[in-house]
Amino acid sequence: MDFFEFIDELEQKQAYTDLIPMSDEPVFMTYEFCDEQVLEECTTSAVKEFIEADEHRHPPYEEASVEQRAEYMKEFHDSFNEMTGYTNNLHFREGMEPENLGAFNPVTKQIDLNAALLKEDNPQQVMETIMHESRHAYQDFAINHPEQVSVDSDTIKKWEDNFTHYIRPEFDFEAYVNQPVEADANYFSERMYYDGFCNAA
Repeated sequence: MDFFEFIDELEQKQAYTDLIPMSDEPVFMTYEFCDEQVLEECTTSAVKEFIEADEHRHPPYEEASVEQRAEYMKEFHDSFNEMTGYTNNLHFREGMEPENLGAFNPVTKQIDLNAALLKEDNPQQVMETIMHESRHAYQDFAINHPEQVSVDSDTIKKWEDNFTHYIRPEFDFEAYVNQPVEADANYFSERMYYDGFCNAA
């Protein structure tokens, strides 16, 4: 089963309803060149700025309502998402299975995040999930527009092959975690959060 079939099955199994649609505009492609180093710099800066801003935010994330937290997360995502290749693609959804934190749909280019993440007072997990799924968006953009990214052709080929032969977590969780697109997305999100957190004042 490939990544497209996996996403299609997820959509069939789960009855999603919008909690807060993050944008009424359709997803569209960013036509700028997506340099990987610039993407990392923008993402790290977004983490740093989000953490620092929370000291002056009213209310701070911990005290904010679910709706306010969703808006805060939209602002966080907007601060770097154009570099992933797609914009206006973040949505929080009710009805997702608890173990499913988020998903990137390679057909619609939309990112769906589990609305339950917004119930946690600490924003780290939702931030890392946003960055993880945004990394999948970047992988997809690189596969479809290799001339517009700085990723080497061998890596793009590995990502493309992996999306075609995607390993589902319920089939083999260790293999799922270690497959190229998931290992890359996990490494990216964890490293960006750590670097941003450490650089925050």
